Amino acid sequence: SNPGRTKPVSPERNGRVVRRSAQGIEVKDTRAMLEEERRIREEKRKNSLWTLVKKMCRQMCTRSTGSIDKPFLGTLFLLVGIGMVMVFSASMYSSLNSGGNAYDALLRQGVFAGIGFVVMYLFSRVDYEDYCNEKFQYVFLGFSALLLAATLVIGVDVNGAKRWISIPGGTFQPSELAKVAIIMYSATTAVKYKDSLTKTGPFWLRQMLPLGLLFGLTAIEPSLSAALAIAVAGFAVMWFGMVSGKNLLQLIAVGCAGVGLLILKEPWRLTRIRVFGGQVELSYQIKQSLVAFGSGGLFGVGLGQGKQKLLFLPELQNDFIFANIGEEFGLVGCVAVILIYCYFIFRGYQIAFAIRKKSQFGFLYTCGVMTLLGFQMCVNIGVATKSIPVTGMALPFISYGGTSMVVLFFMLAPIMNMSRQIKVPSFFQSFRPRTVKEKRVRVKKTVRKQASAAPQVPPSAR
Repeated sequence: SNPGRTKPVSPERNGRVVRRSAQGIEVKDTRAMLEEERRIREEKRKNSLWTLVKKMCRQMCTRSTGSIDKPFLGTLFLLVGIGMVMVFSASMYSSLNSGGNAYDALLRQGVFAGIGFVVMYLFSRVDYEDYCNEKFQYVFLGFSALLLAATLVIGVDVNGAKRWISIPGGTFQPSELAKVAIIMYSATTAVKYKDSLTKTGPFWLRQMLPLGLLFGLTAIEPSLSAALAIAVAGFAVMWFGMVSGKNLLQLIAVGCAGVGLLILKEPWRLTRIRVFGGQVELSYQIKQSLVAFGSGGLFGVGLGQGKQKLLFLPELQNDFIFANIGEEFGLVGCVAVILIYCYFIFRGYQIAFAIRKKSQFGFLYTCGVMTLLGFQMCVNIGVATKSIPVTGMALPFISYGGTSMVVLFFMLAPIMNMSRQIKVPSFFQSFRPRTVKEKRVRVKKTVRKQASAAPQVPPSAR
């Protein structure tokens, strides 16, 4: 009675189904339909979160091919070794004064470094492309935001700030995990959704909203330095992902406005800026930090011979550990540490540009991580030398801290996996001028690429 209703007819032997409707007779191949449904189910199964987790676990248990980039790994070992020595030198007197053992901080830092190396070794076996999964990134980002929100409720209150969650054996700082989450999420979104960097609507929805969420939750703790690190990490991924100029200006404007409001909200932040500008007398910590650098001179007073560790500069093993390096090893030691950092970051960028042709996600992720490490290094050294206003930020791999150490190793694991799959040029090859043969090969590749990209004109139109 209903002419628009489809009436199925008995299928033919060749696997086709004929359906008669008001629009006419429609013929469908049942075999192709079943094959398409099977393909869709298989694609959903491969992209499911549980399948991804099982794949990662299998990769951790199997032996990976290729070797990690030795200069990158060796520089990392060197930085961790310097950190162990300086943490012991800076903390031994304060540990004894608190009634503990002189080796307490050294042993704890050694345990954190050991856990970090194990984490990095296991996750460096996982293919870095597996992290470029939307469902995984949504869960990771949501978990980080949930931990930041929980910190505001059940966090440990230290000097009026709730930045840590108490766990068995110590504390955990969720803002460190949020840095990795925003880099992975922004890189994945930039690869999966190209318009998230070029169009205004998708840019605010997919990039700015998650970044603003993590930034806001971290700034409320309050921890403006960690919030700035998260913002810089997200900004770096967008910058190297070639964000449009309009969206870039919006990002900078909103970021500057947000930071300005946070500074005006807290009087003590304004006081720190006035101290930096010379309007107010220097704080006690900055005075003692400058005394440490002045006492060190050119070559320093010697390892373990510094005086600031005798409770003159509080928490010397954390935010002001670079002052201890300047006092005990002088200007030469400070320059050496900075050069080691510069080479480590430069090598990371070399890995990023070497993987660029193979994977856009790997390129964006590595650039984000290396930019974040460079930012943290500059802020820590700038605060210790009174080059920027005072704020709390650890020196990567050198300052004392368990959460920071383990998360940094986890952050480097995908980069280590990338170095297994590519050939990274040496330091001098990056600055070596191209030979005539290499230039000719490059020109031929460019011409061939342009020819393949040109529209093909049919013979009838010529």
